[in-house]
Amino acid sequence: MTVSVFLSHNKEDKLFVRKLARDLDNHGVKIWLDEAEIKVGESLIGKIRSGLDKVDYVAVILSPNSIASSWVQREVDVAMNQEIMRKRVKVLPIMYRKCELPDFLLGKLYADFTEESRYEDAFEKLVRSIEVVFNKNALESSLTAATLGQALNKAAIINLPIFSKPFHRPFQYIGMSIASASTAVGQRPNEIGNIIIDNDDCHMLLEAEGNFINYVEIDLKKTAPHLQTQEFDSVPILGSLSINPYELELVRKQTHFHTYYDHRKKLKISVSCLYDEAPLTVGFSAKYYGM
Repeated sequence: MTVSVFLSHNKEDKLFVRKLARDLDNHGVKIWLDEAEIKVGESLIGKIRSGLDKVDYVAVILSPNSIASSWVQREVDVAMNQEIMRKRVKVLPIMYRKCELPDFLLGKLYADFTEESRYEDAFEKLVRSIEVVFNKNALESSLTAATLGQALNKAAIINLPIFSKPFHRPFQYIGMSIASASTAVGQRPNEIGNIIIDNDDCHMLLEAEGNFINYVEIDLKKTAPHLQTQEFDSVPILGSLSINPYELELVRKQTHFHTYYDHRKKLKISVSCLYDEAPLTVGFSAKYYGM
């Protein structure tokens, strides 16, 4: 189930709020942010109240600017009343700039973002508090994960092409009906509902469970022959399929397989050598995400 957060803030703190919103969004959290939700001509009060009614959490960005804002006080009053009345919404105080906690938030533990150098630690505590899995690679400020551009460059160096349809971003077939997937890839299913696409570059299996595709596996033939004892870099492999490693968390790495989680799409992605002299294989599954 997707967690939703309303970001209550003062416009003077907008740069921090936008960064926080992007990092939360990269973690699969649905964000309610005024500049994205309110269109010209719409009622500010009406849209804000509607937004507050639909979210799981209200994150209050605390700073000298926000505690002096009547708008922020009004938003928090609505959220606190809902919390007191035991509705699902909860208030999350986020200290951006040091200030006195307002009376309505006294006694609540807050996430401390006042030291920029500790942003990652504060963010991790925040997402864990709302039961979202922390992914360091999804942070906007992360310098450790390869970007899609870097992955594409690495693919070019090892002479891997950037694959086009139907091998482009193959996770897109997960959850499709067999009929829809068949139309999308231009290939009929076999007698058990699986769809197989094969050419000189790739062999791809769309595996069905019931009437839907629940697993995708693609062999990159140009990477054969490979050995299970042979180290490999999974970044260019992902890049050749137009998958951005920056959006993934590498959770396991052994000589013959690498396992990633895409927390936003709730996918488990594996890059592996299944047997000696095989090509490298990329598998996508929603069923085994988190396992």
